[in-house]
Amino acid sequence: MSILGIGMLGYGSIGKLHTLGYRSIPSYYPQFSRYTLAGVCTRSEASAQAAAKDGGFTKAYTRVEDLVSDPSIQVVDCVLPNDAHKDAVIAVLKAGKSIYCEKPLALSGTEARELAAVAAKSKGKLGMTFNYRFVPAIQKARKLIESGALGEIYRYHAEYLHTGYQDASRPLSWRMKMAESGGGAIMDLGSHVIDLVRFLVGEFEEVSAVTKTYITQRPLSKGSSEMGTVDVDDAAWIQGFMKNGASGTVTVSRFATGSADDLRFLIEGSKGALRFDLMDANWLYYFDATRKTGDSGWTRLETIQSFEGASAPPARAILGWDRMHAENQYQFLKAIVEGREPSPGLRDGLINNLVIDAAYQSAREGRKVLVAEAP
Repeated sequence: MSILGIGMLGYGSIGKLHTLGYRSIPSYYPQFSRYTLAGVCTRSEASAQAAAKDGGFTKAYTRVEDLVSDPSIQVVDCVLPNDAHKDAVIAVLKAGKSIYCEKPLALSGTEARELAAVAAKSKGKLGMTFNYRFVPAIQKARKLIESGALGEIYRYHAEYLHTGYQDASRPLSWRMKMAESGGGAIMDLGSHVIDLVRFLVGEFEEVSAVTKTYITQRPLSKGSSEMGTVDVDDAAWIQGFMKNGASGTVTVSRFATGSADDLRFLIEGSKGALRFDLMDANWLYYFDATRKTGDSGWTRLETIQSFEGASAPPARAILGWDRMHAENQYQFLKAIVEGREPSPGLRDGLINNLVIDAAYQSAREGRKVLVAEAP
């Protein structure tokens, strides 16, 4: 395995988490350690130097093009705000390098298609951060579904609930501006849930959505009397009709008082059902409907840290958020080294954007909307 140089665009809280992942991977997989943290790029010289020192990066940059053109960097990790993804991805792919992109891939399906066209002409590959795929319980759920344990899937319900936006004095940020974020709760939280539904249930065919913005005006900065308009959704409810005949609902909210990081799903089929709660992430709950009457009930399946091939921490240890991110990053890097398309990858990011587009169109027009076909 050749040595890879990794560059990072941005170094906010998620950038720090990704950096922790790269630094941890050799402990989880000692056979996979031949890469370096070659450079980091932020807006100012002072913040770039601080990020390099904090994260252990060799070089500090303030311009994306300088980091991308560094010959010691072959892979770029993009943790920039949503509206900066397009230009960054294009720059990296046109340089023939690979990129690991935080969700969402782009602001819209139209932008995502542009990126797909660039990727088709590049030797570089694109991987996506859909870290919840790598919760062992969710991996177990996929295996059970693929084995036929649930039979024909009839219905699902998935939700992702956060709190923290209820404070009307919380300043207007890029996450509350459509032009910079591409959307609100659906883009922020729904992108993860939509990916999980695709991962477990199948492809979306049609959606019907309702959105709600609870606080429409916010201070432009902390303590400011000058107000700005919130033009994204604070919460949304989506009905999803799948190509395999299943149907279900997705609920997302950043106004869920009392919630922390509440990601849950229930999937029901002709032979069984599954349920999962991220706040109880070490277990998957399975109902086997084929068992005899009087001997049925929900079974709690232990999953904890069941990562194949990992040498640490022990499988009995409880799962942490950083571990599932590190696994997503490891699988991406492994695909790059082996010359494979990463999974989740470009097509997953594109379809995610197309489903989100359809949901927002449905909310605007008050009707069901077909999800556009992906190439």
